[in-house]
Amino acid sequence: TLNVNTHTHDTTQGKSVATKYEDGQEYKLCKYCDEYKGYNNTYRAYEIVELNKTSYTYDGKEKKPGVTVTDWLGDPISKSEYTVTYPKSAKNVGKYTVTIKFKNHYTGTEKRTFTINPKGTSVSKVTSPKKAQLKVTWKKQAAQTTGYQVQYSTSSKLKKAKTVTISKNKTTSKSVGKLSAKKKYYVRVRTYKTVKVNGKNVKLYSGWSKAKSVTTKK
Repeated sequence: TLNVNTHTHDTTQGKSVATKYEDGQEYKLCKYCDEYKGYNNTYRAYEIVELNKTSYTYDGKEKKPGVTVTDWLGDPISKSEYTVTYPKSAKNVGKYTVTIKFKNHYTGTEKRTFTINPKGTSVSKVTSPKKAQLKVTWKKQAAQTTGYQVQYSTSSKLKKAKTVTISKNKTTSKSVGKLSAKKKYYVRVRTYKTVKVNGKNVKLYSGWSKAKSVTTKK
């Protein structure tokens, strides 16, 4: 039997870990009566977990984007409070997941994704071989590429453009007919690769090339 009014407090260390929603704390308690005797440190809940880059262009090199973690006041959380696990290989075109697992004074797991897109190509030339027709030729881009998309419009800003998909990466030209005669058209091209994401086929695209123009024959 212990008289809590007269005993001498003997403190022991306690800890509550921080999460995404609640702060954590290291504190002192009397091991006899559980009376709170102050705290040593407070660990603010983490709020932002982000990759420093989420989109890359294929170059055959391994990608490992940096990770930034901050608390709800915007201060960085020490890297000793979490581990970062990258995919075994992130070289080819595709979507990849980075896992951030908290430890020590924190708990929780966050996942973030980044994308490696195919390398683009450029338009070599655009001609009008026949009436109301255009033909576009581009540079071959076979590495990590499934095919191409050609986009054309009478608008220099490619507004309301129509898109044609070419499903073979060895193809380097495309003719488009049934256009307006004696009309100026702007044409651009991009590459794509079909990859598996969560068991489904998804197309990942390069950026569009610079547009070239041609006036169709009358």
